[in-house]
Amino acid sequence: MAAIIYDPVQFNKKLEKMHLAGGKAGVAARQAKELIQELAGSDHLDQKLSSKLTKNGEVRMENCCKFHLVSGHRLVMVRKDGYFVFLFLGTHDETDNWIKNNVGAKLDLSRGEVVPDPCRSVENIPKGSIEKGSIERRECQEDDFYDRPLHETIDQQTLRDIFHGLCSQSGRAAQY
Repeated sequence: MAAIIYDPVQFNKKLEKMHLAGGKAGVAARQAKELIQELAGSDHLDQKLSSKLTKNGEVRMENCCKFHLVSGHRLVMVRKDGYFVFLFLGTHDETDNWIKNNVGAKLDLSRGEVVPDPCRSVENIPKGSIEKGSIERRECQEDDFYDRPLHETIDQQTLRDIFHGLCSQSGRAAQY
């Protein structure tokens, strides 16, 4: 099953806004990204992902569920035509208002954006493939990410930002 962001422009704006806000909103944005990536590479909600669903579920929209994120933030998802479709991300109150305003809305999956999965080939997806479900699988090399040297994954400036205390102690460069 593939994951789709239904309204990628608005969804990504909200994700970026929460990320830039930092704090609990930033943590919620990271949690949402992780959930979306996990579901992009999965065919079902496993026990780990199911435990992140809100306790009361969501009955106002067909096949809808909400994921509980940190500090009352929610990620709204529906299952449609074999896809996990992510509709909205926000605080509890924002999510409630969004659902009230979108009850009964018809979802057109062709306007969504497929979330890339490292285990699937999504390059050059033909127009209309979402309706046909013709995303081809390729061999997944999950361990490849962890086997790569760190310098191929993280740039020098990011390392300096993370290890700031080691790189400059009292104005001197740290000796290695």
